[in-house]
Amino acid sequence: MEQMPKRRIRTIHFRLIHFILVLITCVVVLLAVLIPQRLRIKSAREEYDNRVEILNQTKRTYSQERTNLEYMRTDEYKVQQGMSKYGWHYPADTIIADDSSVPNGE
Repeated sequence: MEQMPKRRIRTIHFRLIHFILVLITCVVVLLAVLIPQRLRIKSAREEYDNRVEILNQTKRTYSQERTNLEYMRTDEYKVQQGMSKYGWHYPADTIIADDSSVPNGE
């Protein structure tokens, strides 16, 4: 009977230096992934904060303009403007009569 050639079995010796090299490689890869990601997160947060501030400013401006518009619809404002422009003293004062009081010429 022929003898089969023996296969040589290789064993891997995992030494401490191999462990340290694998650990250093993992740390480097992890840092290479985390640092850019942190920078993107930081810039996104700053952009978000800027947009929130712009939104809050817009809300304040809108609220103020709405308040001004509501005041402009009051008789007090109309009298104030009439006094400054036309010298009105009472809400019933007018310079030109309304269309309803002008005769149609009929």
